[in-house]
Amino acid sequence: MADVAIVCGAGIVSGKEIMVLELITGLRQEGYAVDVVTSSWGSGEFRKRCETLKFPTYIMRLGFISATLSWKSVYMTAHQLFRWPGLLMSYSRFLISSHPRKVIHTNWHHLLLLAPFLKPERDLFWLHEVIPNKSQYRVFFRWLERRLQCFVAVSHAAAASLRRIGVAEKKIRIIYNGISDPASAGAPVERQGEQLIVGIVGQIGAWKGHEDLLEGFALVSPTAPAAQLHVFGKGSADYEAGLREKAASQGITDRVVWRGFVSNRFDIYNQMDICVVPSRSHEPFPTVAIEAAFFGIPVIASRQGGLPEIVSDRETGFLVDANQPAQLASKLEMLLRDARMRKAMGTRARSRALEKFNRQRFINDSVDLLKAG
Repeated sequence: MADVAIVCGAGIVSGKEIMVLELITGLRQEGYAVDVVTSSWGSGEFRKRCETLKFPTYIMRLGFISATLSWKSVYMTAHQLFRWPGLLMSYSRFLISSHPRKVIHTNWHHLLLLAPFLKPERDLFWLHEVIPNKSQYRVFFRWLERRLQCFVAVSHAAAASLRRIGVAEKKIRIIYNGISDPASAGAPVERQGEQLIVGIVGQIGAWKGHEDLLEGFALVSPTAPAAQLHVFGKGSADYEAGLREKAASQGITDRVVWRGFVSNRFDIYNQMDICVVPSRSHEPFPTVAIEAAFFGIPVIASRQGGLPEIVSDRETGFLVDANQPAQLASKLEMLLRDARMRKAMGTRARSRALEKFNRQRFINDSVDLLKAG
């Protein structure tokens, strides 16, 4: 029998999945028995990590439900609906055998699929999204409100999106994510020469703002000949090819290093001087901005989603408007030319991260919520 079950589809391992791994590890250290329910679709990397950590892991046909009429969305929705009776049987057997006191859900698609089993005294939704203010979400989330103990938002931005669609304040909790200090993994590497590294980390896609960073970096390149831009992460082959073409058109091909996917955070951040998170979307609480802060790296981020809750403007980095390469370039130039500013902002960023975004605070808050229920 489990104290807590986590339902996390995890087609890939990204920010949300990393936080689930942090949570289940921390809960176990606090004496909780934790089971994990995940999807048979996707890369399988999340399942492997859970099994490596020796968590009981149950694989089910947790997939995708959408009202979008694109061919891919219709196909995936039809496939899931065909598998739905089997999913209900699998989840029912899991609840009977595991009998968890609390179930934490991490995806609203899966909440919809598992709706027949939701109980307000047991089920919570850990919200890692900024919910659009649209009628269909308003109806669905008000319906969920009656069937869940509460919504646990990862940021004030995510919580505000719930209020906008009519979710009652008494049903909303806010718990900031927290991670183990990744900078404690090893000693800093001594930097050689005057080369400065600007980095962007995470999935490569239009919503992440890579194009804005390429344009901004091109604007400052003439005044910062020792700077390089390192791009960490993977995306679709076509989109990555388009970005490389854009770098060539901006005349910065020899200044951009495409690092691909790197799993070790120490290898990503240890020699980075400036981290840029130029998101075009309302991401609720981007993990990369927290990771960079732990490494004492100033962050330039867009004023989107939960980023203003992580980056303190002019204290630990700079905030700029989304889709504004010139603004980004202005702040980038300031940091590239001023080593003292970089160091001071980085020091404050690490101090803030250790206080607000450490894993133990995150686990303590989560335990308090589980006990309160």
